Amino acid sequence: MIYTIYADSDSTLYEATKSLNTGLDQILEIHKSVNVNTSESINTRFLLKFDLTDVSKSISNGEISGSGPIKYFTDVYSTENEQEIPTVYSLYAYPVSESWVRGSGRFYNDPATTDGVSWLYRDGKTAGAQWRTGSFVSDVTGSWSVNGGGANWYTSSAASQSFSYEASDIRMDVTDITNKWLNKSIVNNGFIFKRSDSDEQSLTKLGTLQFFSLQTHTVYQPRLEVAWDDSSFVTGSLSALADENITLYFKNLQSEYKDGSKAKIRVYGRPRFPTKTYATASSYLNVKYLPTASYYSIRDAHTEEVLIPFDDNYTKISCDSSGNYFNYWMSGLHPERFYRFVIKVKRSSSDIEYFDNGYIFKVVR
Repeated sequence: MIYTIYADSDSTLYEATKSLNTGLDQILEIHKSVNVNTSESINTRFLLKFDLTDVSKSISNGEISGSGPIKYFTDVYSTENEQEIPTVYSLYAYPVSESWVRGSGRFYNDPATTDGVSWLYRDGKTAGAQWRTGSFVSDVTGSWSVNGGGANWYTSSAASQSFSYEASDIRMDVTDITNKWLNKSIVNNGFIFKRSDSDEQSLTKLGTLQFFSLQTHTVYQPRLEVAWDDSSFVTGSLSALADENITLYFKNLQSEYKDGSKAKIRVYGRPRFPTKTYATASSYLNVKYLPTASYYSIRDAHTEEVLIPFDDNYTKISCDSSGNYFNYWMSGLHPERFYRFVIKVKRSSSDIEYFDNGYIFKVVR
């Protein structure tokens, strides 16, 4: 199972305009400009926060459980208009050590909005609400090139992602950080995404990376994936579907699902051309089970964006005595949009078949 939650706060921090709040911008940015005459580099970073209340409750009541550990991944989607990026680079995420307020500013507001988080302030121009620039407590640090500020973060927890010859979406494994929030060893003040200190402070041009924020009018809002293996494969008296030429169908796929609902979806396979037999019942009613290496994926039916990719660990199709099935929580999908299931059946490393026959449904409010 891959359960998705969306960010509830984000904002870009601009070193050049250190009191500017951009909490309502549609874009998050990691940018670096270099003044070779003054040997100064000016950077931006961004903050991202998720409410983990429902995740914590679902773990406590056993709804999120299965074989193996629970994993967490952040997804932040590129706008694909990056400028002058290097061929090889890395990005880092750290847990923020102090609270902050998103604010209601935008980059081009004139006069600038300063009612929320910025490079200098955690919650606007409030006395005592500046980011620390010294006397850090144990396991906490901060850094900057020219102007003090830019948030503080825990040094013992970090996630990273490296890119080669590409400008791409961020998908980081943030399991260690998220587990610390959930077990309350540190307070959940969200992530800071940034380049390494050495990259930020060098005089090398690293260009601009832009990502969709939670304010975007697209389907590409930042999200956190909660992934765990909830599969079970108990075939009972069923026999295997061994035919090479098969077709799949959903027995109980509804045209609409309520936002927040939890569905158990049945998917059955049968021979495309069953052998003729003299029997009193149709062979189409004879349920057989799919190979254990069968998986599901979810796409946006309009944009074709892959929202839930095939995953050998977290999108397995299960089986019980009634046939194959998988569970899915519809709260991970935006309401009032159409989606499509795609099925992958892997008989061997060289025999993989995909079934994409218009298994469409809609999530409604």
